[in-house]
Amino acid sequence: MVKKLSAVLLSSALVLSLAACGSGNNNANGEATPSSGTNKPASGDKKVIKILHWKQENINKVITEINKKFEEKYPEYKVEYTTTGPDDEFKQAQRARITAGDVDVLADLSGMRLSPKDWTPGAKVPDWQQWIDSGLIADLSGEAFVKNYNANDIAKAGTYKDKVYAIPTGKVAMSGFFYNKEIFEQNGLTVPTTWTEFISVLDTLKAKSIVPIVVAGKDVWPLKLPVFGLQAKILGGGNQQQWIEGVWKGTSAFNDAEAVEVLEKMKTLQDNYIIDGFLGIDYATAPSFFATGKAAMIADGTWDAPTIAAANPDVKFGYFPIPATEDAAKNNSLVGKYDVTWYAAEKGPNKEGALKWLEFFSEPENYTEYVKAAGFLPTQDNIATESDFIDKELAPYMTGDFELAYEIMMINRDNVGEHIAAEGVHTEYLAPGGEFKTAKELADVQQKEWEAAAPK
Repeated sequence: MVKKLSAVLLSSALVLSLAACGSGNNNANGEATPSSGTNKPASGDKKVIKILHWKQENINKVITEINKKFEEKYPEYKVEYTTTGPDDEFKQAQRARITAGDVDVLADLSGMRLSPKDWTPGAKVPDWQQWIDSGLIADLSGEAFVKNYNANDIAKAGTYKDKVYAIPTGKVAMSGFFYNKEIFEQNGLTVPTTWTEFISVLDTLKAKSIVPIVVAGKDVWPLKLPVFGLQAKILGGGNQQQWIEGVWKGTSAFNDAEAVEVLEKMKTLQDNYIIDGFLGIDYATAPSFFATGKAAMIADGTWDAPTIAAANPDVKFGYFPIPATEDAAKNNSLVGKYDVTWYAAEKGPNKEGALKWLEFFSEPENYTEYVKAAGFLPTQDNIATESDFIDKELAPYMTGDFELAYEIMMINRDNVGEHIAAEGVHTEYLAPGGEFKTAKELADVQQKEWEAAAPK
């Protein structure tokens, strides 16, 4: 027995000795190749950077490529890039992993938003603010890479109590319609600039048996996209921030004339011009309806331009804001939001690696590849997107200060009723898909729910 054990130990020692002498890399065929002499650490010695994101194919793909380049430049690191389902599934993963200290870099939607104000008593504190207040998010104020980004964008979407905690990676517009240029040209139509002109375009299409608009009603949230344009131009006479403060202070209401006008105009579209059965069309399917010419327009955010182009490379499309009023000048701008926003975890397993990765991501070369793939408006200056869609279709509507959508600005009361929850207008509750026959009925219920949620 002792002899057998000794033989095994000797054999093992010999194998280890040979392995040490011949250390090198293996090629695709498993054959040993000479060591490169770069002193790259063994896989088990690498410092792991854990990144959490949601599933979004075009962005996931470019981030994976950036991760490969990062690992080539910094071989001591290994990036563990995890994606989950979007929305609630991702939010649950965010909360679980940031509180457990199991993430280094995490994405968020829409930048830092909805922080309570002195005029919002009892408002819910958003997750990001709770994390910062609890010391879970790293202060990025002193990091050199922050200066790569537009200072105004950082101030609006990445700053809290005069410190930078987040990197907003791009802006998107979401208050308009993609339109099929060939369908418009073939029917003598031009981009409408007023509500009356818009209805005329829709009537012309409908009279020729062309579906005017498709929208992914099954997912519900896409119904809010054109409403964002209506709200921005109608509420508060075009000053929705004033209107939002007013509902908290009692000087405006969810059932006042302006709020009802918003609902009525969206109901007009849903009743007369949006494709039949839109409440059964999901978000993954809707772009193909538009790209293949089954509808002249689609209500969607500008981030879906790459999806539409992929569905039909031959389709020629543009984008215009919903012309909410009879004032063409007021209508001539898009509203939107900051999209993917990065945070570094203060108490994650590898804060040093998180900052190194954000620095690498922020290098103009890497950031440019990212923003082009994502279809975002850049938050870094002097970035060439090489996109006719961004440079020619969107730029004319984005000349002033970036105007945020209602859902980014509206601070809601905690435990508010379902007909007004999640900073939404919820036109899915309007007939024929919902229970309310008129906009005023829904507006009255929304106001009652708002009042019922007031702090006692």
